[in-house]
Amino acid sequence: MRWMSHPPFQVEQLAIVGVGLIGGSIAAAARSRQLAKRILGYGRNPSRLEAACKLGVIDDFGTEPSALKNADLVVICTPVDQIARDVQMALGAIPETALVTDAGSVKGAIVDSVFQNAPRSVQYVPAHPLAGSHLTGFEHSTPTLYVNRMCVITPTSQNRKEDVAAIHQFWRGLGMRTCEMSAEEHDRILALTSHLPHLAAAVVASMVEEPMLEFAAGGYRDTTRVAAGDPGLWTAIFRENRSQMIEAIDRMMRSIGEFRNALATDDTSAMKEFLSSAQRKRERYRDQGQSGE
Repeated sequence: MRWMSHPPFQVEQLAIVGVGLIGGSIAAAARSRQLAKRILGYGRNPSRLEAACKLGVIDDFGTEPSALKNADLVVICTPVDQIARDVQMALGAIPETALVTDAGSVKGAIVDSVFQNAPRSVQYVPAHPLAGSHLTGFEHSTPTLYVNRMCVITPTSQNRKEDVAAIHQFWRGLGMRTCEMSAEEHDRILALTSHLPHLAAAVVASMVEEPMLEFAAGGYRDTTRVAAGDPGLWTAIFRENRSQMIEAIDRMMRSIGEFRNALATDDTSAMKEFLSSAQRKRERYRDQGQSGE
C-alpha cells in the first residue's frame, strides 16, 4: 500500500459516464474545486442527461462514444456489471493521451475483463472511492461526498507510473485520501467492510414481518439503513465479488454459530468477550472519524 502526495490537478474536459449520485457528486466536486474547465455527461438516457445539464451538474452531454473524443479523463460510474464494457467503450473513443478510471466497488472481475480484452487497457487505472449513499440520482449529488474519504487505486503492472500518479492526483483533488493495493486484496477487504454489512442489513430487515414494524426502534433503523439501497445494483455487486462474498458469509456463519453455542450453554464469559471485541472495533472506527458520528 502506497500513499501519494497532492499536487494540483486540472484537465480541459472531464467526462462522467453514468451521471447518478456518484458521477454527479464527482462532477460537483470537480467543478467546485476547479479540476476541469468543462464537464461532459455520458449515458443512454438523454432526458436524464438534459435534466442534469439544466441543474448545472454537467455542462454538456452525449449518448454516442464519439462524444468522448475530446475527453482528457473519463470516469466510469455505471453499475459494476457494466463497468468493464463501458471502460472498453471509452478506451475506443478517447485520444491516446487521455485516461480512464472508475468508481466500481468490485475490482478483480473488472480488471481481468478489461486488461484481457482491451488493446489500449494501459490507459485504464482502476479505482474505488469509498463513499456513497443509499440515495440514488444526480439530484442528490453533493460536492462534499468525497471529502476525507478513502479512494483505493488498484493498478496493474501494465499501467504507467505517471498515469497512476495522475489518477491519485485526481481523486485527491476531489478531497479524498488515496492508497494502492491489488484488486484481489481490495475485493477481500470490501467483502467484509461493505458488501457483507449490506447483506446483514438485508437479512435483519427481511426477518421482521410488517405487523412488527411499529415496534422497531433505533436498533432496527440503524442496522437496516443500507438495506434501502438499490436491489439491482447490489445483486450485481454480490455476483461480481462472488468468491470473496461466499468466504465472508461462511466466516459470518461460523461467528454466529460460536455465539449461538455460547448462548445455548450459558457461557457468559464467551458472550461478553464476543460483544466486547465488537464494541472495541466499533469504537476504533468511530475514533478514526469515518462513521459520520
